[in-house]
Amino acid sequence: MVGYPTDHWASDPNPTSGLAKYLTTHEGLYNRVKNSLILSMLPQDMKGLKVLDYGCGCGLFSIACAKRGAMVTGIDASGYAIASAKLYASREGVPNRCNFVVSTEGQGSEYDLVLAKDVIEHMQDDLRFVRTVGDMLKPNGKFVVSTQNAWSLNYALEGAYERLWCGNRSWMGWDPTHIRFYSPMSLKKVVAVGGLTIERWASMYIVPYDILSWLFLLRKSVTLSSLRYVDYLLGKIFPFNRVGWAIIASCRKLTVPLPSSGTEFGDRPEGSPKNSAVSG
Repeated sequence: MVGYPTDHWASDPNPTSGLAKYLTTHEGLYNRVKNSLILSMLPQDMKGLKVLDYGCGCGLFSIACAKRGAMVTGIDASGYAIASAKLYASREGVPNRCNFVVSTEGQGSEYDLVLAKDVIEHMQDDLRFVRTVGDMLKPNGKFVVSTQNAWSLNYALEGAYERLWCGNRSWMGWDPTHIRFYSPMSLKKVVAVGGLTIERWASMYIVPYDILSWLFLLRKSVTLSSLRYVDYLLGKIFPFNRVGWAIIASCRKLTVPLPSSGTEFGDRPEGSPKNSAVSG
């Protein structure tokens, strides 16, 4: 498995410097827009809600949910990230509303909401993952998931450049630990395996902020920060809410499971291992 470099926040053994790197990453334009859209998919008043933040990193969304009144469990595979998350929760005054655990498995059950920001594309067995999510949710509980989108302009531009021009046939986006892409259709089929149905969509980076760089054939680096307004204005409106580089889906656990859509028998997202449909 490909890991993160030693200077990445998840690899920093110092909680203070690791947290600083993490927060600096989230101050960038792309992450600010994406985070605001994800937060807009969560209830404003979360008093009394039990939340699981799956792959919580250093706790940005866990702490946001705690500030809205939720009791939050945040899990992450990186012990360094969890140490930074605990420090961050203390700084923000919500340590008693956040329980951070080093784990790759769900903790407990009967959650009102499970959040998985940029997690599912890392999972070797994404079907087992969504089954686990479904099992952990209360009836009509919510699952908010974000991932990268193969039905996007950036995928067409950057994917073609990486795979055809550079010969990087295994390119899976901006993170070296990603193992697959999804489309809105394939994501809908995958979450259905967990007894979940998508009720709301959002997307961002609809027009890549560096679109002019591609027009200059990457000879110049140009970022049009004003393109974020395209995401703010159109990112929740059909069909634009399904064509950004990042897609966000708000799902609900069904009380009666959907019939099988065929996902378990070969209709897999791009890059998925063929044996990833294992019984959970």
